[in-house]
Amino acid sequence: MNLVLAFILFLLMISIDKERGLKLFLSLILNFIILIITFSLISLGFHSIICSLFGCILVSLVVLFFVNGVNIKTKSSFYSIVIVLLFLLIFIFLFTKGARIAGFGYESFEEINMFSYDVHIDFMKIAIAMVLISLIGAMIDTSIAISSALYEVYLNNKNLSYKDLFLSGMNIGKDILCTTTNTLLFVFLGDFMTLVIWYYTSKYSFFDIINSKTFAQEVIRILFSALGCVSIIPVTSILTIFFIQKENY
Repeated sequence: MNLVLAFILFLLMISIDKERGLKLFLSLILNFIILIITFSLISLGFHSIICSLFGCILVSLVVLFFVNGVNIKTKSSFYSIVIVLLFLLIFIFLFTKGARIAGFGYESFEEINMFSYDVHIDFMKIAIAMVLISLIGAMIDTSIAISSALYEVYLNNKNLSYKDLFLSGMNIGKDILCTTTNTLLFVFLGDFMTLVIWYYTSKYSFFDIINSKTFAQEVIRILFSALGCVSIIPVTSILTIFFIQKENY
């Protein structure tokens, strides 16, 4: 069944744009392989945060340069992603450590109690890696949307000043941010639906829910994804303008 759905997706992609649709489908396969290799390296004992960072960077390279080619839009988007990832990593570490969300929640005990807990993996680093990988997709979408739209604004009016271009980028970002944050919310609610049912049937109180490790993990992931989308708007706008000016001199 999975192969049938994948084949339907492939047909729809190439029917819209044969060349780019094929590249996009191949990029999905490549990104899947990259993430599987990343998870495998972490399970073998390699540093979780470093592996996830390299995994996120490789995914960004595939999505931006393999599918869209090397140009001002993709370069500014890629560098923006790297900058924001490194910046957010500091706060992800602090909040993950402070919230104590590493490891499995009480709700998972029944599923994992038959397995050995002696896995020799730092679950704090795993929690940070999970947050990093969760936010990369939304950041790529937001960043390339900003750089592409801003570059089109420049092409249609090359007399705009640096300030006017930056304000255009921020205005574009406001519109994108509205839909992106709602998309993140719906993804969160879709993943969280079974857990909500669990809480309801188990008669959890409000304080039990907000202090649940599983709930805290999901909330922190969605909030950092939203923070990544917000942070990357001005960074992408500035870098896109920088590369535009660099091209003209």
